[in-house]
Order: sequence, then structure tokens, then C-alpha cells
Amino acid sequence: MSKKVKRLQTQFQPEHYQLELRPDKDALTFSGQVSIRGRKIGTPTKRLTFHQNGLKIISAKVIKHDKKEDKDLSVGRINNQNSLDEVRLHTKESVYPGTYTITLEFSGKITRTMHGIYPCFFKHNGKDKKLLVTQFESHHAREAFPCVDEPEAKATFDLKLIVPTGETALANTPIKHQTTKDGQQIIEFETSPKMSTYLLAFAAGEMHGVTGKAKDGTEVRSWASVAQSKNHLKYANDEAIKTLEFFVDYFQTPFPLKKLDQVALPDFEVLAMENWGLITYREVGLLSDPNNRSLSGEQLISLVIAHEISHQWFGNLVTMKWWNDLWLNESFASVMENLAPDALHPDWRQWEDFATSRVLSASQRDIYKDVQSVGVEVKHPDEIATLFDPAIVYAKGARLICMLREYIGEEAFRKGLKNYFKMHAYSNTERADLWKELSATSGKDINKLMTPWIEQSGQPLLSVSRQKDTLQFSQKRFLLDGEDNSLWPIPLLADKQLDKTLMTKQTMSLPYSNTETPVFNAGGNGHFIVCYEDEADRKKLEQRIVERSIDAIGRVNALNDMLLLVRAGNYPMTEILDLIRQCEREPRAAVWMMFMRALGQVQTLVDGDEAATKNLRVFKQQLSEYWYKELGWVDKPRDDPNTKHMRTTALALSIAGENQDAINHALKLFEKAGSIEKLPADQRSLIAGAAVRHGKSAMVKQLMEEYQSSSSQDVQNAINVALCSTKQPAVVKQLIDWGFSKTPGEGAIRPQDIGHWFAYLMRNYHARDLTWKWLTSSWPKLMELFDGGKYMEYFLWYSAGPLSTPEWQAKFKTFFEPKLKEPALKRNIRIGMSEIEVRVKWRQREEPSLKKYLENIKN
Repeated sequence: MSKKVKRLQTQFQPEHYQLELRPDKDALTFSGQVSIRGRKIGTPTKRLTFHQNGLKIISAKVIKHDKKEDKDLSVGRINNQNSLDEVRLHTKESVYPGTYTITLEFSGKITRTMHGIYPCFFKHNGKDKKLLVTQFESHHAREAFPCVDEPEAKATFDLKLIVPTGETALANTPIKHQTTKDGQQIIEFETSPKMSTYLLAFAAGEMHGVTGKAKDGTEVRSWASVAQSKNHLKYANDEAIKTLEFFVDYFQTPFPLKKLDQVALPDFEVLAMENWGLITYREVGLLSDPNNRSLSGEQLISLVIAHEISHQWFGNLVTMKWWNDLWLNESFASVMENLAPDALHPDWRQWEDFATSRVLSASQRDIYKDVQSVGVEVKHPDEIATLFDPAIVYAKGARLICMLREYIGEEAFRKGLKNYFKMHAYSNTERADLWKELSATSGKDINKLMTPWIEQSGQPLLSVSRQKDTLQFSQKRFLLDGEDNSLWPIPLLADKQLDKTLMTKQTMSLPYSNTETPVFNAGGNGHFIVCYEDEADRKKLEQRIVERSIDAIGRVNALNDMLLLVRAGNYPMTEILDLIRQCEREPRAAVWMMFMRALGQVQTLVDGDEAATKNLRVFKQQLSEYWYKELGWVDKPRDDPNTKHMRTTALALSIAGENQDAINHALKLFEKAGSIEKLPADQRSLIAGAAVRHGKSAMVKQLMEEYQSSSSQDVQNAINVALCSTKQPAVVKQLIDWGFSKTPGEGAIRPQDIGHWFAYLMRNYHARDLTWKWLTSSWPKLMELFDGGKYMEYFLWYSAGPLSTPEWQAKFKTFFEPKLKEPALKRNIRIGMSEIEVRVKWRQREEPSLKKYLENIKN
């Protein structure tokens, strides 16, 4: 019998939780008591049902509140329905609609799954330490206390924590009262705003931090374990203050809490979580070394902070009613994560980064028939975790919001958001509520425009041709593994004036007398691919890329469309390589990201062919020669951010192309530094990678030792990239035995980082066989380690990504096809099988011509 999603909020609506938790850090257990005041609704019944997962319910008491007096209802039986994550309280008399308080005592286990209540491990002064923290999104609050664990079941919370003296305890709100008894702190926090259970949070342990204040008086604090330097929190705290002030102004809606805490966690499944007033991060998302600054690291921190702080309004103040509108939270935050840094750091040109990250992620995934739509109906509890597809819910949704914003204009967009927050503060919404406000401010039918984009998966291919003084348009879904008849209302977003700006039918004609065909979707905000059917128009667009007569975002978007059309077989990859060769003096790092992506795809299509790979290295060396000589190795005081990124790109491409001068220089830098931590932060991974592939064997051992001794996730990530680039199978085996061990999670690599190591090893042709064998033999233990959570999807994505031969296609299918019955995995298994099948055919089609092309590259 399959499970169905059952909405408990339809029978009991919580209003207030009085929650006391007593965690035992040493025993990894907890106990507690919760009193839930709320309203019973619907028909009378002899059963009250709440969510729980893994809890032992010790006792339960039910009190009915009448105008005259309170009345105890006797609980005859407590029944855990574990398959449905429920606890059922069976009463001896009927429970009629009205107000009740239900008090439950319970206990549970603290596990390493990185959700519910879980431990974070770190070392300080040679001693093993732990933080105890929470991660309740999407439906893990039920692992910490009985509740109605649904986003629409909003309530206020009074939290009391009992933790050892000497520890810092943080929660959503400031501390209201604190006492000490028998070596324990009894800490009561102020009542929270009305909010969903998944936003409740706490962190407790040996932490320290820095503090500051925003213009509106909000106290902003950033925390980390005592193993980390306070100085490494200063950038993030300053950035949080500026970002909070930006959003208060942009949304024209006050921040509703007295304080905003940020805490860097040593172990965390995702990059960050927007708990109201207590945002949690991976350490790499919050910590920055001011003495060895990393531009890319600081940009990541700013982006993640902006994403999470924007959630304090979009997601926390106003929350989706159910998970099928998760995109209402994440898509908007994925826009705002760029909007704030772009305003605070205009020299970053943040929207170029958006084009090479979110836009590419969405367009490259939304090309298979089984991909989810932005809004997805949830039919099974295990499907909730699968909704967080970063390429769709985050990236595609963000691109659609940008498309909408460009279509209606900034003024109407901001005014609509302000009205939305005012109308729905502390409540729950559906997408129609947002469309209503944006329609009112823009004068356009937003529901009609956006519904097909949200409810349909995929993206359209807009084909454009010229006939005398007429532009001809047609649209169809761009699919690499099938066909369907979906249609979209497409904002043309042309760079020249047209009589009509929205295409709603399969075909359309417009009068047009200008000699130059417009560039459509030049800003890249429209979620569609443009194909110029006339070769002269296509060649003209290529020439505009070479001449840089369209801006960098336009160049990125055009190149992305071309790469997708190449995958569909519209024209050969060699044409892209010819185009890239003409762009060796391209000055924008974002456009070089597209060149690197193209070269990565070429490598996948010739993977395993030593001669072709060698010739591709020559191509990389020649392509990077100009900027390698022009920029050198050392950042200069007057370098702008783009120049710094260009330098890193040129160095990375030169080393990948085995430019002997670059390799020699990298080896000298590595040996001189004596430690990877002392290398320039943005060049660590490429210098260390050169040492692994071209240096002494002792350098591998040195990096493994530094990985275990370092407390910096930035340094560990650089070592990850470097070590996984080895060409020696013996080193690969050593890494797997050392890092993963026979029992995943017990090796040198933290569970949160296993996915990254796996991804880099799978992309490495020389490491793939051993890495795959590890995955298939370790699968049951991985499922246990991550409790079948969304982390398991990463192994599917990273497995399918580099595979391009029939042999690997068969291996993937043999292993994963039997797992199609698992709801949390089936969608990504199907997409993975389609992705590999398409890539195998692509390789068979293109490999001969690519090998011949690369043979003609001159040394």
C-alpha cells in the first residue's frame, strides 16, 4: 500500500507551542515536553493526530478549553503510525471542534543524518567537540518534537533549552530569561512570530562571534565554533548588515525581528537555511580569511547571505501554503541573491554571474521529458525532498521571475512585492495571490502569462526567419529525448522595436523592414532558446560575439543557445570551436566560462581517447596564451574583479593545456609556500592540482595530511579539487580508502563533503571505474548515512553527468533501474538515463569530426 500525503492541518490548527528540549550531547539523545494550543476543526472524532518521526511518546494529556472551565479528556491509547510519520492519540470520548491544549512528553535520538536535531563535529585545542543544531526543512521538525509539520500550520513558539553551562545557545529570537542549576543552563527565548515549523531552529555549543547593528536597530551577529577565528566572520557580518538594509529599502517592508543571527556549521547538508532570525550556513558560506582574501569566496558569501536574508520576507513572513509552491520561496530568493550584490558591489557585474550559473543550470537541465515543472504536485511524502531541484525550482524559477520583471518593469515589480507583503504578512499564499498583486501594479494579466511557465516542464525553441519585410516565428518544446505539443506565451525581449512583444501561438508573422534581424532574448532573462534559421543571421550573430557588439550577458546567452542547438544536432561542435578560436582576446570572465563549458563538453565527447585529449590540451594552451602572458600570476592593486577572475581562468586553462612554463611556475609556488593554506586563495586548487599531476608523489601525501589538519573548508575544498585531478589509479584507490572508508562517513571526509569528492572523481576519466565501484558497493550504507534524504540525488546527478559510452550507459541502467520504485529517486533516475542516452548518440555523431578537427591543431 503506497503512502499518500495527508494534511493534518485540516483536522487540527496549532496556534502556539510551548516547547522544552533537554539534549544530551554525550549520549546523543534528547527528551522534552511540548504543549500545543490550537483548534480542533472538522467532524467530531475520538482521535487527534500529530506528526512525529523516530520519537518515543511517553505520555499525552488533552485539555479542552471552554468559556466556563477547562476539561481533561482521557487518552486511552497512544499509537505511533511510523509509516506515515504520525502519532495518534485515541481519546475515550469524542473530541468536538473547539480550542484544546495537547501536552506530550517524548524522547528521541540525535543522529548524524544532518536533519532534525544533529551533531556538528570539530576539534579545538586537540579535543573533539560538538555543536548541537537543527535542520527542519522540509519536514524534519517532527524528528525533534510532535507537531503539525506543514507550512500552512503556522503558530507562535516559546522555546526553552536546557544545555550545559559555558555553552552558547541561539534560537530564532533573543533570550528572555536564563538561570543556572546543577551545571545546566535553563534558557527561555522570547516568543517567536507566527511561523511554520520548518523555520524553528536552535544551535548550542562552544561558539563565539562578532556583532553589529543595522540602521533600523536590528542587532546582526555572526557565529562559528571556537575552532574558527572571529576575524573570519567580519566580512559576512558587515555584508549581512548592508544586505538587510538593502532589502528593508527594496521591499519597503520592515524586518520584523529584533535580531538576526548567522551561524557557520562544521556539518551541514546544504549550503544554508533561512530559519527566521537564525540563519545557518556551511562554514564555506560564511567564513572568509581577511589575510588571504578570495574574491570568488567573498562573492559566494555575499550571494548566499543575500539569498537567505531575502527569505526573511519571501518565505518566512509570507510562506507558501504547500510544497508544490516551494518555488515561491526559492525562485524569488535566487533572484534577490543577485539583486542585492549587484547594488552593493556594482564592479562585480553580478548579473553576468547569474547568466553563467542559474541561467545555464536551468537551460541545460530543462531539456528532458521527465524533468519536473517549477510548480509540482506532491503526491507522496518522500517526494517533498525531491522538489528542491536546484536547476528548476531555484534556477529556472529565478529566470522566469527575471523574465517577468523585465516584461512588467522594475517599478511595477517592486510595488507589487510591497503590496504582497502587506496583504499576506504572517500568513500563507498560493501563486495566484502574488500574480494578483503584480497584475494590479502592472496592468497586465500575470496569471495568464506565468501559469504555463510554472505548470509546464521544459522550455520552448523559438525559431526565427526572414521573408522580405516580414519576420516569421514558430515555437515548439526543445526536447532531446522526445516530443510534445506544449505552447508558451513568449515575451520576445528583442533589442529592436517590434509591433508585438508577446508570442502566444505556435506560429506568428510580424512586419519588419530593418535590414538587421533583431537579437531576441539578448539579456538572457527569457527561458527559451533562439534558433536563427537563416544562415546569414546565424553567422551575423557569431560575428557580433567576436566583435563584442552585444554585451557580455548577450554573448553568454547566445553561446548557451548555440551549445544546446549543437547537442540537438542542428550544427556541429567544430563550429563552436572555430568561433572560440576567434575570441582569444575576449575580455569578460563570464564569457570565458562559456568557452570552458564548451571545452568540457568536447572532453566528454572524446573521453578516453588519448590522442584527442592531447590535441585538446594543445587547443587550450593556444587559446589561453594571450591572457596568460598579458596577466601573469600576481594580482595588482588596481585590478578590478573581472581582471582577477580572468587571471585565474587563464592560469587554469594554461595548466590544463600543460603549458610547461605555467606548470613549472605552479610547482615552484607550491614548494615555496610549504602549505596549501599559504597559497593565494583563488589559485590554491589549480596550483595544488598541478602539484598532484606533475609534481613529486610526496605532494599527494602532504595534501591529504593538510586536509585532515585544516579547520578551513575553503582549504579543504581546494585540496578536494586538486587530489581528484590525479591521473594515477593507485592514488585514486588511496583517496577512496582514506576518504570514504568501507563505511561512508567514517573516513577522513565529512559526510557533507562526500558528494563533492564523488563528483570530481567521477568527472576524472582515470578515476571513474574505481569511483563507480565504490558507489555501487556502498549504496546501502549511503542510504543509511543520509537517511534517504535529498543528498542521495547528488550521486545520481554526478554519476550521469560525465558518461558518454554505451558501456557506461549499460552500467548506469543496470544499477539504477531497479531503484525506480523508490519515489525519492525515480525522477532523477529517468532523467539520468535519458541524459546518458542522448550524450552517447551525440558522441557517436560528433566524435569522428572532432578528432579530425583536433588533429589539425598545430603545436
